[in-house]
Amino acid sequence: MLRISPAQSRLWLVIVIIALVCGAGHTAAAETRPPQGEKDLRFWMENMLVHHRYTTEEAAAVTGLTPAEIASTRERLHLPDGPQKSSPSAPMKVLPYPGGRHPRLSFLDGAIEPQRDTKLSVFTPWDDGGYVVVDTPEAIWSNLGLTYLAHRHIDTIWSSQGITMEKQEWSHRADGAWRSERRLPNGISFGVRAVPRAGHVDFLWWLRNGTPAPLLNLRAQVCAMLGRADGFAAQSADNKRIEAPFAAVHDPSGRRWTITAWDGFDRAWQNPPVPCLHSDPRLSDCPPGETRTARGWLWFYEGDDVGSEFQRMRKTYVEAPVPAAPKTLEPVPDKLVVLTSDDGSASHFTTVRPLLKELGFGATFFITGGVGFPTDKIFMTWEQIAVLHREGFEIGNHTRSHTSITGGFGFPTDKIFMTWEQIAVLHREGFEIGNHTRSHTSITGETLAGLREEVRFINDRCAAHGIPRPVSFAYPGNAIHPAALPIRQELGLQWARRGAQPERPYGSGEGIAYEPMKDHPLLLPTSGDARPDWTLIDLRKAVEGARHGRIAVLQFHGVPDREHPWVSRPQRGFPGICDG
Repeated sequence: MLRISPAQSRLWLVIVIIALVCGAGHTAAAETRPPQGEKDLRFWMENMLVHHRYTTEEAAAVTGLTPAEIASTRERLHLPDGPQKSSPSAPMKVLPYPGGRHPRLSFLDGAIEPQRDTKLSVFTPWDDGGYVVVDTPEAIWSNLGLTYLAHRHIDTIWSSQGITMEKQEWSHRADGAWRSERRLPNGISFGVRAVPRAGHVDFLWWLRNGTPAPLLNLRAQVCAMLGRADGFAAQSADNKRIEAPFAAVHDPSGRRWTITAWDGFDRAWQNPPVPCLHSDPRLSDCPPGETRTARGWLWFYEGDDVGSEFQRMRKTYVEAPVPAAPKTLEPVPDKLVVLTSDDGSASHFTTVRPLLKELGFGATFFITGGVGFPTDKIFMTWEQIAVLHREGFEIGNHTRSHTSITGGFGFPTDKIFMTWEQIAVLHREGFEIGNHTRSHTSITGETLAGLREEVRFINDRCAAHGIPRPVSFAYPGNAIHPAALPIRQELGLQWARRGAQPERPYGSGEGIAYEPMKDHPLLLPTSGDARPDWTLIDLRKAVEGARHGRIAVLQFHGVPDREHPWVSRPQRGFPGICDG
């Protein structure tokens, strides 16, 4: 038998403690997510340090950076000490929970390695009031068993097979909503859409059955964790009120309340040690290929009559009719790609059009009155020059590129815009003509007043050349403004393509797929914005999202476009992209 001295015993105790600490560090490292680029770094630094008030050490544990790097990055980015105050009428502040710091206060062994993939922080409307972490969904059950779990605690149908879930992030959409989506190995897909409103947040949980058999007994567990919400973190049942489908908690004054509810209701309950609230949804049985949804809410209320507030919420939200489902449509086929070309460059007619016709492709050409110079500077068309000749004027030669009739002055001749006669030919050949404004004006708060005239100019020119009024629009420079939505609807526009912002940075050329049942029709995202150095690899990356009901929308400019070299495509390389 091995004899151990007291000194050796103390040494072994130290070693065991170090091992436990290192093991805990290893567990935390499982959720370490290094920022992907400068924009991602800024977002997460501001998210953690300014809004969630993480310590330098906590931010370092999440990002994998050292505390010294976190401190220097904060200084370099000039991050403020605290968030700006927002108006009471503004939508609630909602941000992805950064992870690392456990969202619970207790019962931590019931949520080991909590994933941040499903967690959103909803900040209370009261000054320095902290935030509620909503885990949506924390768990999903079906007739198959525990189908998903957002942490480690008990085995799911996947962990029991040694299958782990890939890390994912929330997507911040152009309409202000946060979205997440996950596809499980057996074809089940589920996701959440959270829309910040004034005083509350709307949630939509959906699940699509991609398996060959019906899914039965579908229910989710949605946890609203209160540990970081000032005044609501008491680990007690005394400050909770359960009145199905509502689960509510009040602060010590009894006047401020956090309330949650879901329709498709399963049960409402609380767990004081965490502390948390639950109003959990249930879905009806889901046949193969179909989708089921449930609506949820998180409200903040201040007043003396929460019972009357429950009645108002029940009538206004929970019992409000679910919007009618759209008419049954044909399912979106996989590999569906939309081609769009901006600005009306002459190369669209001379280079792009013949190739698209040869391949049998359709496309939308977004037309503008002029880019980079006043619209009254557009050159005469050759039809106009022929009129001058017929009227007795002499036509002289001034060289193709001004080296007097010239092929173009002040810019390369291959950048001359299409004539309206050429645009009319595109229409007659079956291509769609879209509106890109008269003068390619970015849509901002300062330019909204002139938007109607900008759009109507292109509409009028189309009408004069036998082209139907465009129903599609592309945002010049990919700049968007929420106040422009009703104006475009007023003008009869049904679709509007934006860039990939805010989900992806403009300079990358990367984007996200369009989801017809989820994206606003006037905020369709760009899946890929073609750049000079694009290859088949970039093209495949842009279109790989064209599956499971999504559509890839590609954005091209001139072929070539020397006036805007950052979006130009060389004529020589363009056919290869299309063939791919």
